[in-house]
Amino acid sequence: MASKKHPVVLRFEGMDPTDIGGYEAHRYRKGGDLGHIDRNKPKPRRLIGSETWAEEARAEIELMKVETFAAELEDLDRRNRRKDLEKRRIEGPRDPWRASRHGPMRELILTANKDWFDQTESSDVEFSTSQEELFEERAVAWLRDNFGDDVIHARADLDEQAYHIHAVIMPRATVRKYGTECRVLQPSVHPLIKDYEAAQDSVGEWFSEIGLVRGEKRKQAIRDALNDGRTPPINPRHVRPAEWRAKEEQRLAEKAVEVETRERDVVEREEDAATVLAFADAVAEGEIDTDGRPAKSAKANLTSQTKPPVKKATLGFSAARKAFRAVAKRLGARADEKAQERIASEVAEIRAADEIILEIARAFPQAQRERIAQIRRTLTAKIMALDPRAKGRSKGPNSRSGEPQ
Repeated sequence: MASKKHPVVLRFEGMDPTDIGGYEAHRYRKGGDLGHIDRNKPKPRRLIGSETWAEEARAEIELMKVETFAAELEDLDRRNRRKDLEKRRIEGPRDPWRASRHGPMRELILTANKDWFDQTESSDVEFSTSQEELFEERAVAWLRDNFGDDVIHARADLDEQAYHIHAVIMPRATVRKYGTECRVLQPSVHPLIKDYEAAQDSVGEWFSEIGLVRGEKRKQAIRDALNDGRTPPINPRHVRPAEWRAKEEQRLAEKAVEVETRERDVVEREEDAATVLAFADAVAEGEIDTDGRPAKSAKANLTSQTKPPVKKATLGFSAARKAFRAVAKRLGARADEKAQERIASEVAEIRAADEIILEIARAFPQAQRERIAQIRRTLTAKIMALDPRAKGRSKGPNSRSGEPQ
């Protein structure tokens, strides 16, 4: 049964000569992102370049600077450009490369899926050696075949999750400047750095002999989708482990702060709720009034051991006092409304009774009617005083021909 086809992974990262120190510190596991390193596994193994490759590279770059600077000064002197010559002497040597956001060098990473390295048998490949050894042999050959002596360093990392190879490319070139040939760093001198898709094709073909395949052709898929009028697939940006871990640590820290804040809010709400309940109990027991002051009836009973039922400094106390005031106000308003409704009802009943008395009084003799009228005037005045709707209206009855009104 044929093994699953895993893609070979190739990535280029821009590199500046100033990055060499940090690269070496990480190679020796003395700096950089060490959170994913397994100290129980073997340390990185050097594959290409001397142990002092970093110092040699920096020295060579400095020599390029000095050589180019000397050629420039000689050219200015030959052309009798005295002012420019003096200015350049003061400024000093310049970097022997064209400035760019990627830098003049490249760090290269070669690997495959961890599952491929964990395989022990396959009908496609004869495993007389380990998967790592097979991969390493092909990788070193591919690097030398495509970059030659410009591969100034390569190492195999064995102490991380998956075996992988790092390599440093110093792309040397020669250009005509200042009337002579000057050495510079120029990444585009290598076709596989200049054309990323060509590099993927190259490693896919090279590593096919050990059962690996080319990675997905994302750029081609994007072009095909655009040509067909379809939405192109997302081209994911590679995130280095250190960058991912830094973002993950920040996310977890923010999550922890959020949880802590939420827990603190819950505790505060619980404390406020307890204060409200204590306030309510104290009001119910007659120990305090709705403003939180000791009730008059309770003052006489206070002893030296009696403690206030609640603390006025808490938010719970403020909320409870506000709530009780609002409730008391609503209850008072409702009581007033009920009282007014009851009074109005009773006044209406009295008025109805008065109408009946008036009808009966019409049948009485004149003297008795006048006596009844006098009594009704006094009674009506009291009724009108009770009736809130009678405010502003006349409070006494009008006499008409001595007839009770």
